[in-house]
Amino acid sequence: MKLSEVLVSERKKAEKTQQNVADDLFLTRQSLSNWENGKNFPDIPTLIELSNYYGFSLDTIKGDEYLMKQVKKDYELINLKKANKKYSLTLTILLVIIMLMAISMSIFRFSAPVTKFLTIILLILSSILILLSYNFLKFVYKDYKGDKNAPLWVPKAFGYGMSINPYHKSGKYILIVLIIIIFALFGWTIYSM
Repeated sequence: MKLSEVLVSERKKAEKTQQNVADDLFLTRQSLSNWENGKNFPDIPTLIELSNYYGFSLDTIKGDEYLMKQVKKDYELINLKKANKKYSLTLTILLVIIMLMAISMSIFRFSAPVTKFLTIILLILSSILILLSYNFLKFVYKDYKGDKNAPLWVPKAFGYGMSINPYHKSGKYILIVLIIIIFALFGWTIYSM
């Protein structure tokens, strides 16, 4: 059964007007009208709220393929936003720690063993930062998985600019080269002390 039909029949069963329902759920009457006419669909939280309000199971609208695609898209967007927040916070904290350590190492004169220890910590944190960034990119650009024609450069998940697509063959090699360069630089720094 289509969502629009379910909403109309459930509202009529409850003997409510669109305005009554809109007031009860803190919605606009126009939004409810558009949903009942099938012009557009509510987001997932509102859909759940409507099913709780009317007391119908979401299984009744399983046959509405367009709605199910929309719900799936909304669900993926919600998951992407959650992951975006989690990864961006973790990456930012790691980056700040790395920068503070690098700045403190250049300002303060530590003994050779302490400097080597801090350099090793920087190496480990930098490696973690790169691997977390790579995993985040794999999550964000999972639509390209298995695509043989996936582009190398894709729009960034957050912020402006371009990013390397981890599902492109060259994207994986670029990551490996970056890790090797970072290890080589840190190794050279430790060796030269």
